[in-house]
Amino acid sequence: SVAGFSMGGASTWHLATHRPGLWSSASPGAGFAEVANYQRAYLAKEPPTWWEQKLWNWYSATTYAGNLFNVPTIAYSGELDPQKASADLMEQAMAAEGLKLERLIGPKTAHKYEPATKKELIARLEKLADTGRDATPREIRFSTYTLRYPQSSWVRIEGMEKHWERAEVRAQRDPNGPLTEKKKNV
Repeated sequence: SVAGFSMGGASTWHLATHRPGLWSSASPGAGFAEVANYQRAYLAKEPPTWWEQKLWNWYSATTYAGNLFNVPTIAYSGELDPQKASADLMEQAMAAEGLKLERLIGPKTAHKYEPATKKELIARLEKLADTGRDATPREIRFSTYTLRYPQSSWVRIEGMEKHWERAEVRAQRDPNGPLTEKKKNV
């Protein structure tokens, strides 16, 4: 499992989305998930250059949100925490991938864990940890923008037609038949 809060939450978003085959579950608490909003890049007099915007895909979790298909994820936010906006962004990014982000929100809480909600979160994470990670899932959805992050479980991208453009693999193993896959930019 991978979990963290504040900067640890940012790390959790990054690790869960960029290395999805490693985790039985993820629980980001607060922590930024997307570079442009976190750095307020569009508020500057000069917009960021095209290449800076492309390189945001090296770190931003939002563009890798579909990789959470294989990682049960429970996001935590305090109701009054401005960093709740990160989970809001991830919820939107996951919805665009056809996924639903599970969320726990600490009532009347700023930038910290609310005790009762934290207790519920720990219980749910312990249950996921008891189940463990499926080392060979039947279906994998994986996307990347760089070969720095090439793999999820048994799917590995060895080459991209165009680097820094989204590469995708959707693969399914059928125990009684062949592997089926859909690829883009691979």
